[in-house]
Amino acid sequence: MNLKELEGLARAGGEAIIEIHSIEPSIYLVYQRFGERLIPVADDTGSQARFNSSYASFKALAGLGVTEVAFVHRSAYGEMIGIETPHNDTELRQIVSLVHLA
Repeated sequence: MNLKELEGLARAGGEAIIEIHSIEPSIYLVYQRFGERLIPVADDTGSQARFNSSYASFKALAGLGVTEVAFVHRSAYGEMIGIETPHNDTELRQIVSLVHLA
């Protein structure tokens, strides 16, 4: 799927599970989730959609008609995302409403 197809789906009232993954402080990648699989969402050039901030990704997706995304931040260190036990999955996952950004 690419951003244009995502926009068409969102505007038609369809639903897709969209995730924004924080890779580094200035790299935020867009994925579509199908069960356990993550599929990269492409931009207009065919490359994976990439943004320089979480806000930029939220604003762009809201402009396409997407109303909600899952924001995912993984870390090798639990204390960085508020998880104290070192053997647990160190993933912070938040559902973010984009309705107020549209």
